[in-house]
Amino acid sequence: MSDHGDQQATVAVGGRRRLADRASRLIDRADGFQQRHRVTALPASVMAKYRDDQASRLAGQISHAAFLAVFPLLLVLVTVLGVVLEGHTSLQDDIVDSALRQFPVIGSDLRNNVHQLSTGNVLALIIGLVWLSYGSLKLSRSAQVMMAKVWGIERHDLPTLGKWIPRAAGFLVVLGVGFIAGGALAGLGAFGALGSGSAWIGVALSLVVNVGMYWCAFTVLVRLPDADRSVWPGAIVGGVGWTILQSIGALLVNHQLRHLSNLYGTFATVLGLIWWIALGSMVTVFAAEFNVVLTRHLWPRSLRSTRPRSGDGEDAASGDVATGPPVPSEVAGRP
Repeated sequence: MSDHGDQQATVAVGGRRRLADRASRLIDRADGFQQRHRVTALPASVMAKYRDDQASRLAGQISHAAFLAVFPLLLVLVTVLGVVLEGHTSLQDDIVDSALRQFPVIGSDLRNNVHQLSTGNVLALIIGLVWLSYGSLKLSRSAQVMMAKVWGIERHDLPTLGKWIPRAAGFLVVLGVGFIAGGALAGLGAFGALGSGSAWIGVALSLVVNVGMYWCAFTVLVRLPDADRSVWPGAIVGGVGWTILQSIGALLVNHQLRHLSNLYGTFATVLGLIWWIALGSMVTVFAAEFNVVLTRHLWPRSLRSTRPRSGDGEDAASGDVATGPPVPSEVAGRP
């Protein structure tokens, strides 16, 4: 009886091994296929680098900073418009609505909770605007840390404080202009203000603005080596991704809010905002990783290996890609 049981166990083990070997061969075939074709090798390599860089953590940092910056930046925008365009209420509303159009469905809730600062005391107004703007710089810092990580830029190569603040402010200006312009064009298209095929024209123009916004943001955040300064591919990926999110955003957010409202009630709008920002952050980090993989030829990569294969037969970026690029101190946790 014992011998019979041993035989059954041996047969079962042998069956599992054969199944594992068969699965391994299938994976090898799929791996070879994806490496031979650019259309699959490039995305697979980007996803592999995304994993190696722990990019989901970077996207989380950007999401957190962006969520904290949304209300201060909107408050600054509303207040500045109230001062500069005093007496032109409709124009102020149009500009603010254009920016909020980047947040489908929940934009109206944000609009109802953001009000202009008092302009009675000029000194207090200036101090308040400077403080709000400074608090929003954490978003720029998180984005800069992300760029440093994916490009392998050491801490001592990052801009000093004096040079970083103008870059950080420039990054926020790029986002503000891009959001307002892109939202305005998408809105004009949606309301038929651009003639025949208005909706498609609005989407196309918004896409151009979004690509330009990503290009400017990637360029202003960190100073890249001359060989790596072609950030157009990532800008195109980011612009297309953000435009697609905008196009289907109402459906996505409505779907998400429907489930969140049943559980969290009033807080559903806040959670919906966090979820929407997280999607945008993932698109941004993926676009940055795409730039690095394409520019430095870090593809194709085996699904079983952490080291990218280069077409040169040698390593693509000094041979150290297997362990990932140098980690900036903000990510690594060094003091």
